[in-house]
Amino acid sequence: MNQSLILTHDLELKFEEIMGVAKGQIQLKLSDETYDLLAKRRAQICNFIEESQAPAYGFNRGFGHNVQQSVSPKDLAILQRNLIVSHACGVGEASPIEMVRIAMLLRACSLAKGFSGVRPEVVLQLISFLNHQITPLVPKYGSVSASGDLAPLSHIALALIGEGEVFYQSQRMQSAQVLNQLQLQPLVLEMKEGLALNNGMQFTNAIALSCVDELENLIQTATIATALGMQVLLGSDSPYRPDLQSLRLHEGAHQIASWLIALTKNSPLREAHRPYDIDGEVQDPYNLRCAPQILGACIDLIKRAKITLLKEANSVTDNPLILEAKAENGWDQIADGKYIGQFVDIVSGGHFHGMPIAFASYNLLQSMGTMSALSNMRCARYVDENRNKGLGSDLRWSEVVDDPSEQAKTPISSGMMIPEYVSASLTNWLWGMSMPSHLFSISTDAGQEDHVSMALNVIWRVFDGIPRLCEVLAIECAFAAQAAIIRKHMPYLPSKHLKADGSSERLKYPITPEQRKLSAISEEILDLIYQSFPPVYEDRYLSLEISALAREIRQKKLSRLGFKTGI
Repeated sequence: MNQSLILTHDLELKFEEIMGVAKGQIQLKLSDETYDLLAKRRAQICNFIEESQAPAYGFNRGFGHNVQQSVSPKDLAILQRNLIVSHACGVGEASPIEMVRIAMLLRACSLAKGFSGVRPEVVLQLISFLNHQITPLVPKYGSVSASGDLAPLSHIALALIGEGEVFYQSQRMQSAQVLNQLQLQPLVLEMKEGLALNNGMQFTNAIALSCVDELENLIQTATIATALGMQVLLGSDSPYRPDLQSLRLHEGAHQIASWLIALTKNSPLREAHRPYDIDGEVQDPYNLRCAPQILGACIDLIKRAKITLLKEANSVTDNPLILEAKAENGWDQIADGKYIGQFVDIVSGGHFHGMPIAFASYNLLQSMGTMSALSNMRCARYVDENRNKGLGSDLRWSEVVDDPSEQAKTPISSGMMIPEYVSASLTNWLWGMSMPSHLFSISTDAGQEDHVSMALNVIWRVFDGIPRLCEVLAIECAFAAQAAIIRKHMPYLPSKHLKADGSSERLKYPITPEQRKLSAISEEILDLIYQSFPPVYEDRYLSLEISALAREIRQKKLSRLGFKTGI
């Protein structure tokens, strides 16, 4: 690790910093100033509780609907431990390590802002776990995302106090065993600290931020697939012109159009059919012509989600929160105003409610379903000999070559027929995952928490859908690559040319091998695709190749290549 990040009470986390901590590339440190601030405010609130004996939720009262039950001073620490062990009851497989690390970072940053009333030692324990690469085991399911992510965050807190399980050096181990091995001390919770650790939306937000990182890659990959398709399907780049796009004021469409222009720049194949007399087409179908508007809406949703999630990442979200005592809120009438200026005003609110994240997460689902639908429409066109402009049925090699021995294989060849079926199936699966869980609230906690956001259920479906969207885009890229190899073999361009009387005739315009090439960057992308998915000259087993290409896409290899110049 050669990077470091100092946590301060006024830190505004950046997306790149969050992802760096997730991957273990950044070491953390709590600033001395923030340490002192936390210690000072902790002393103030503890002194106030002791002196006033005022009923205070999270400090000397029970939790949830037990809020009316007082807790004796000798049981306050036990109350906090019991809260964590009883609430750590999530189920399902373990959550990905990187996402748990993000949640720990976000919790540390929230507590470090100084409005939660915890000791600095609580923040230091989170930092220590992150720096030592100790990751609590957090089951995936069990949060209604309203009174915070109670179950998931309790699993994180459980590990901090030396209970529960963790992942360390690729091993699943008991937290106490790892702490003992590293000669680290478990955190002993004091008044309010358990509640401060498990109240908040950091777990759901962590997953959402991680998904945004992936979808930023996939929207670029979808644009690459569009650029390849526009060229091999003999489409027009005129709809992407900046002077046209500027007339409609949606930034996402402008972004996608500019990417498409850059990705197809100086394409010999595009230039070969630019004259209308050759092309014989007035307009492309919407899957090409309206790609900026469609994918642009998707990238706008992703960007809006990112803005919301980063706001959440830099917020204080537990309950209750400790604010400064001010005369305007009546503190001049309490103890002759001695507490004014101190952080002792205990205020219960609803910052732990996950509705903002639920809506942002659902936007991600909508963008995924739309990207998949657009991709599938082009896949359907690739296999349709009536709409793919001379590429033959199912992109069968035997159908487009002049060799009689190859042509004889046509009746016994399926070519790329079934990948289009798979694309349709995956697209339907993604649509099925798009149920708006956040609109189906179920009252919990004996009616005290009577509206919950279910944001975690929404974002897990985004997470589960990402591999499927990678596969959809892999199939489309495979189609584009196969179409490109066919175009390069064909010495002509087919045209549906309109005659003077309005009837059409099919013509073949000769083109040179050089004119059959795609743009320079597209040719590089094709070479990368062929490494996982070689041209299909005869029927073969394609499943593993599609999966391999999907992995390349998820690892950002296509997007990094296509956008290497920062277009």
